[in-house]
Amino acid sequence: MKSFQVVLLLVFGALALSAVFMFATFSGNRGAQVGTVAIWGSLPEEIVDEMLRDVARSSDGFNGVSYREVPEQVFPRTLVESIATGSGPDLILLPSDLVVSHGDKVQLISFRSVSRRDFQDSFIEAGEVYLTSSGILGLPFYIDPFVLYWNRTLFSEAGVARPPRFWDEFSEIPTRLSKSRENGTLIQSAVALGQWGNIAHAKDIFISLVYGLGNDIVAPDESGILQSVFSGRSDTTESPAESALRFYVDFSDPVKSTYSWNRSQPNARDAFLAGTLAVYLGKASEVFSLRDGNPNLNFDVSSYPRVREGRVAVPAELFALSLPRGARNPQGALQVAATLSGAQSQRTLNTLTNLPSVRRDVSFASPDSPYEAVFQESALNAFSFYDPNPEESDKVFERMIEDVSSGRLRIAEAVRSGQQALQALLRVQ
Repeated sequence: MKSFQVVLLLVFGALALSAVFMFATFSGNRGAQVGTVAIWGSLPEEIVDEMLRDVARSSDGFNGVSYREVPEQVFPRTLVESIATGSGPDLILLPSDLVVSHGDKVQLISFRSVSRRDFQDSFIEAGEVYLTSSGILGLPFYIDPFVLYWNRTLFSEAGVARPPRFWDEFSEIPTRLSKSRENGTLIQSAVALGQWGNIAHAKDIFISLVYGLGNDIVAPDESGILQSVFSGRSDTTESPAESALRFYVDFSDPVKSTYSWNRSQPNARDAFLAGTLAVYLGKASEVFSLRDGNPNLNFDVSSYPRVREGRVAVPAELFALSLPRGARNPQGALQVAATLSGAQSQRTLNTLTNLPSVRRDVSFASPDSPYEAVFQESALNAFSFYDPNPEESDKVFERMIEDVSSGRLRIAEAVRSGQQALQALLRVQ
């Protein structure tokens, strides 16, 4: 019995020590300080600050984390200058369209920290633009996918029951939804396509057409170097880019039955708010400002159109949490990035923005919301474009549209010109 008691005491003693160790470890993790972590980005300050306050309420180790809102227009230059002077942040919200031009300004997150498999299982496919063969450029944080807004009153008056679901259906609605005076002046339009300057999201719309027809715009070659594949040909005589360009410009050709837009029209968003544009293609986040902009506007939200029997291609605004070069607290910054891109923080972000999550395991749609199911579907079908330079590539596509609309170049010539211009931008990078 004496030996048994000794053994029993030793067992209970070991269990007690183990319990003390586990408690101490658990308490230490909850209170572990990530240190001072400065985050910069162009998302609204009130949203990110509220997220940080929510995290700090459950973990006092995040009290040293702060956020600074930098206007989108000056964010790239501000980042470069801060890195050069050693005064940069520890974490940034890197837009997907800056991955190519500013990807060399951030540190790769090792696959030992976040495996490729875990990344792809956790985040939506559009986030894979941040994946490289050597590591991860950032953990996806925020997505604002595109949707289709339609004026229910104009559709009802024209006897059209529902908005177009496929791109080819857009060719049918101008004859019923576009109206003009005897002199040809448009007073109501079916859809804003065919021009560039008065269509806020023209580039997003155009590249989604190309992508939906089965062609990437920029893609890595066998050695991982990005190349322009914009003019790539398919099995047909006309390349996807040529088909997309022809389809797009037809809506501004007065002699075509699809005619519904021209350069004298107001901004597409303003026309939709005024009730003279039947369909508006915009970001999901715009639903609230559209509602505020005209409370009497009878509109609804539908899924972004797709190419019939083609790829689903929904453009989106996407941000990831990335570690810039020169970050003074990379370990703390990585911990903050993992927390803010995690499921709990993403649920908080959904509540604050009413937008879907970048994570596959965070449900967003609720049965009492008319929009959330559409937003979530759009996020899951979103794609990203390896943009060599956002401002310059916009000029490339605009020049193509102008060259074809004015008759300066034929469709195939404009596409070849665009291919060469995109490749030149990639060489600069």
